[in-house]
Amino acid sequence: MVRIFRHFISRWSILLLLGESLIGIFAVYVGVWVRFGGELPAEYGHWSDMMLRSLFFALVMLMSMAATGRYQRMLDDGFSGEILRVGISFIIAMVALGLLFYVFPDIFIGRGANGLAMGFAFIMFLALRWFFYHYVVDLDALKRKILVFGQGENARLVYQAALNMHFGVRVTGFWPLPEHNRVVPDTLVVDSNHYLPEWVNQNGIDEIVLALDMAFPTLYAKEILDCKGKGVKIVDLPGFFEREKHIINMDVLTPEWWVHNSDGVDQGARKEIFKKFFDIFFSLWFLALMGPVMLVTALAVLIESRGRGPVMYTQERVGYGGKIFKVMKFRSMNTDAEKDGVARWASHNDDRITTVGRFIRKTRIDELPQFINVLRGEMSLVGPRPERPEFVQILKSKIPYYTERLRVKPGITGWAQVRYGYGASEEDAAEKLKYDLYYVKNHSLFLDLLVLIHSVEVVLFGTGATAPLNKNGESHFDME
Repeated sequence: MVRIFRHFISRWSILLLLGESLIGIFAVYVGVWVRFGGELPAEYGHWSDMMLRSLFFALVMLMSMAATGRYQRMLDDGFSGEILRVGISFIIAMVALGLLFYVFPDIFIGRGANGLAMGFAFIMFLALRWFFYHYVVDLDALKRKILVFGQGENARLVYQAALNMHFGVRVTGFWPLPEHNRVVPDTLVVDSNHYLPEWVNQNGIDEIVLALDMAFPTLYAKEILDCKGKGVKIVDLPGFFEREKHIINMDVLTPEWWVHNSDGVDQGARKEIFKKFFDIFFSLWFLALMGPVMLVTALAVLIESRGRGPVMYTQERVGYGGKIFKVMKFRSMNTDAEKDGVARWASHNDDRITTVGRFIRKTRIDELPQFINVLRGEMSLVGPRPERPEFVQILKSKIPYYTERLRVKPGITGWAQVRYGYGASEEDAAEKLKYDLYYVKNHSLFLDLLVLIHSVEVVLFGTGATAPLNKNGESHFDME
């Protein structure tokens, strides 16, 4: 993992990004060369002048690929599914380039050359990804070899996490401690007669993960520091999950660790100003862009209800610092959805949801009025989703650290929404909190932009739009 602006990005993502950047740049030269028979028209300048056009083309291509999750997920639906999603990315890029060429005529390529460049890039992107998935991702050379210091329950959590990751790390061994119950594979437990720094050196260990079920034994302090002095990285348990899973795992979190590492809690005046500018700028831009969609949605809600009932509704939510505010949404349920005043779970195929409501929920169009909440300063574009006061009271009494998500403004979209989706139960709320705490700890404009790009994938493919069902068929907290 490489940390950029406090956010961890995997090595394979960076390698793929660099490879496709070069393809995108080269594709423009290929497209222009083929279109004009190897001779560059005078209005294009010299071949060296093509670099600006090539860089712009590559940037748009990479942004569209990121927006469809092509640098976050690997072969979700097999390689045939990868072809489909890369194809959708290219359609988005083609539309975006067509619009941007009118805004920035100096970087205009031409329809023929642009089409040839996109065709070449499409083939090469898929070829690179096929090669990458089959021959690069599983290479041990790209995996960090880790020694797990411990053999108990926490060590098992690290082992399970490593097994579920197709890349990144490989558990080479577990260092046994006599006081620990052994719940890890015996074949990976290191012979206790070995000298720790010597064994680490002989096996080429890149890092040691401290996964103890009890206090750190001081008799190993010197040996661990000797390993650190030789360039071996020492990682604590919460830090391991933060880096590899992009979560803050409350199961292994201690109050001391959170106090010492929650840098994002200290926002500072400059960060708040930049965040506010970011929110206002993009909110106004989105409102202008989505204005026609909002108008059509309002008419659809009005027509379906035959003029009875409001087009939008407001509902109390808990915001920054526990302050109550009223969130705005397009109405997606019948007007008598909670006629007795009792808050209810929304369930899968809930009969209270209207036909229009089902569509606008799936596409997240029902959330668009919340840009007004952002302009009011009650919400941010990106942050933990605000919950109803009734549920906050329940959840904070049952889930440790739940109120920590109130240290930042709630958002229209958030890290939990693009990585996990809606919650379906108290258990799901606890899982979402792991992502929310990661955002609270590491939030920055870079992470906000990343979440917004990921949110495009949610809208396009419905990722996270429907909650996983619990055993009772219940769906999520976010109700009307």
